[in-house]
Amino acid sequence: MTSRFLSFLISFLWICISCGKPKISNPCDPNSQSFFNNLLLKVSVGDISPYCKMDTSFSLNGTIVGLSTSGMILRTNTGTEISIAAGSTSFSIPVSLGLGARYTLSIASQPSSIVCIVHSGWEGVIPAGITGIQIICHTTTANRVYGQLNFNSNINGIGPDLLNSPSNVIADGKGIYLSDFGNNRILYYSGLNTSATGVIGQTDLISNISGVSTTEINQPRGLAKDLYELYVADSGNYRALYFEGLYSAASRVYGQPDFISSGLTAPASDSLGGPYAIARGSAGFYIVDNGNNRVLYYPGTSTTATRVYGQPDFVSSNPNNGFIGAGTLNSPKAVFAFGGDLWIADTFNNRVLLFSGINTIASKVFGQNGSFTSSTNNTTASTFFQPQGISIDQNGIYIVDTVNNRVLVF
Repeated sequence: MTSRFLSFLISFLWICISCGKPKISNPCDPNSQSFFNNLLLKVSVGDISPYCKMDTSFSLNGTIVGLSTSGMILRTNTGTEISIAAGSTSFSIPVSLGLGARYTLSIASQPSSIVCIVHSGWEGVIPAGITGIQIICHTTTANRVYGQLNFNSNINGIGPDLLNSPSNVIADGKGIYLSDFGNNRILYYSGLNTSATGVIGQTDLISNISGVSTTEINQPRGLAKDLYELYVADSGNYRALYFEGLYSAASRVYGQPDFISSGLTAPASDSLGGPYAIARGSAGFYIVDNGNNRVLYYPGTSTTATRVYGQPDFVSSNPNNGFIGAGTLNSPKAVFAFGGDLWIADTFNNRVLLFSGINTIASKVFGQNGSFTSSTNNTTASTFFQPQGISIDQNGIYIVDTVNNRVLVF
């Protein structure tokens, strides 16, 4: 849609909703057609600066669930901060921005023993999107497990209730999709059910053969999903497949000329050699640079990184950079951007780190009982053995605990 057409459409809509009202031509008068027209056009092209420099005070309002142990601090992109006391179930934080400007809300200081996430409404355009923000706090001890009968077992197997080296997970509020790497399949669990109800890559829930066709996969890893479609990184076949919903046959292939080819070819625009994870943030991309023990951030469409996680600079690459801490990584394998925060699966340190806002020092750790200086592995409701996947929905935080053949939900 061109800017000229969009401008015409907005003008037409304005005329329709303002019939009988006097037309005011002042472009900085909020009651005028030109103000309405120019403001929406400005927002549509991504211009986040205030319009007509009309600084007006608004409030970001929302609800809080589970803030039980201690308080937290909320922060806006304008630098405004407020303290929220333990036990609070709602909040209101003032923000002074011009009409049409973009706001963001983040948790500047997390409470103790739990982790809070801005699940909805963490960013938007003033004045739209400033109510109904939802913050949910989670424990750092899992309350649900997939792939095992309890929190202390880690067997691998085949069937609707077992896994073999799971790699990635996507939660969409209606259920989860899980790449079961060792069983050459994608499993679907509906609702809060911990027994799989659907499968891609196999004809049933008790088979695990590998193959190359529209209905077979070989060692699936990464997953991506939008409203109806599912994309699978079929790593053993050096390709990615596209599935429409839960259909068992792929309708599109990336990285190969057809559905029966699977070889690794020379570098080319239409081939794949098995790159690691990537995540899309609101203002750029995060890429896992596994071999250099870091995650890089690229703003907008830039191909030059401006931020690094896991290393003190852009030229260091050692695992843990000589010591383990809140700012180090050891063979990260997954990254997930959500609610203004960044989550990294620090795989060889047997932990998942949460980085609040744009901080490159983690504010929370999962898998090490709150310690940023340990990297032990274990099989309990609060520990991991080489985690490799992260996803979040309103039902919880999902972490793929690969070597323990399970997914934990917090």
